[in-house]
Amino acid sequence: MKHVKSNAIIVARDGQTLGMGAGQPNRIDSVVYFNSKATTKVGFDEAVLASDAFFPMDDSVQYAAEHGINAIVEPGGSIKDKDSIAKADELGVVLVFSGTRHFKH
Repeated sequence: MKHVKSNAIIVARDGQTLGMGAGQPNRIDSVVYFNSKATTKVGFDEAVLASDAFFPMDDSVQYAAEHGINAIVEPGGSIKDKDSIAKADELGVVLVFSGTRHFKH
């Protein structure tokens, strides 16, 4: 995450970056962007999505789940965290709050 800025999404497995969406105007655009490359990589079905800042809307969780992501790590801290938690629970996605934000400009 240290090499991408603001609204960054990284999809990784076993220490290897499979795709990233960085510097987009909003979180969902970053999630959509990662999909163009990451889903073609071997091991994508076991990849984890990490975000540098919180997921304030459940649409990012929905999109990620629809495209094969089963686990998401994000800092948490949004007043709308409950919406993302509810969507992750509904879709069977593991949602982990790290408590650490890496959002930078």
